[in-house]
Amino acid sequence: MRAGHSCCCWIVSFLLLIPFATSSSGDASETFKDHFRLCRNDHCSSLFMVNEFEKVQPFYLRLLGWDCIEECKHISMWQTVENLQQKNLEIPQFFGKWPFLRIIGIQEPASMLFSLLNGFGHLYMIRKLRSQVPRNAPMYYAWHIYSLISMHAWFWSTIFHTRDTIFTEKMDYFSAFSLNLSGIFMISWRSIALRNHGDINLKVVLGSAAGLVLIFWRHVSYLSRLKRFDYGYNMKVNLLMGLINTVWWIGWSLRNIRRKPYLQKPVICVLAANLLLLLELGDFPPLLWTFDAHSLWHAGTFPLIFVWYSYCITDCKHLDSSTKSLPKTWKS
Repeated sequence: MRAGHSCCCWIVSFLLLIPFATSSSGDASETFKDHFRLCRNDHCSSLFMVNEFEKVQPFYLRLLGWDCIEECKHISMWQTVENLQQKNLEIPQFFGKWPFLRIIGIQEPASMLFSLLNGFGHLYMIRKLRSQVPRNAPMYYAWHIYSLISMHAWFWSTIFHTRDTIFTEKMDYFSAFSLNLSGIFMISWRSIALRNHGDINLKVVLGSAAGLVLIFWRHVSYLSRLKRFDYGYNMKVNLLMGLINTVWWIGWSLRNIRRKPYLQKPVICVLAANLLLLLELGDFPPLLWTFDAHSLWHAGTFPLIFVWYSYCITDCKHLDSSTKSLPKTWKS
């Protein structure tokens, strides 16, 4: 994955530099293996045992896919953590994740909650844009497309942090990539396709959209065909798109900031998002077994949404007023 959507797209590419592992030192330890083997033999080794297990399992755990084997992994993880704490040893990751307190079956409750807030933040702000910006204003419908892509990405981030499976992980990665590409699409629309007199060069818009959809399709189809997810390839592609986003948005904003001081807002978003990257680089075991660096990053992107849409609203109003003030001969 996964800010005020455009602010977030470049930082997502950098976050994807840190590949998610399918195994970690915690689940590779003999202590974990011993606990897991014992749990599996006691509860999951026959159909009768599994049926008995399911009878006492809360429905919400079954709903989220916590079957007998997955439940044994979860229990064994905490047993291993307890053993390590008794020996004053460092707590490792398990299956590429830190140990998190599970709340009503939610695997990473803090990241899930903050992802949900980000999604609702986009919904709230696009409604605000609709109430303040005329429908015929340049970029009005463009930001609606952008907002839908943003909410879709945060939806899958919410689902993935609720329950990490092969499917939800891929959807989180793929929607994060769509977020990355949407930033390029929006800056190409704003800086190239939108003419000074408010008209839109549809050839640029459609050409940009077609090219980015093709990139997305090839990226997703390639990764979907692989037996094992290629984290390295995904990292490189996202990094490239993230760098394009960063350079293009900051370059265009700084080039026009004297005439349009409100362009400081996109710059603030980009700089703040990159500062939040330090949280990921300084990853640490979760505070209270709930708040890790990744969840705090999600928390940090939430306020950037309001800064970003403030730019969107101001820019739309500026474009609308500029178009209305043009001589009629320019509009014809």
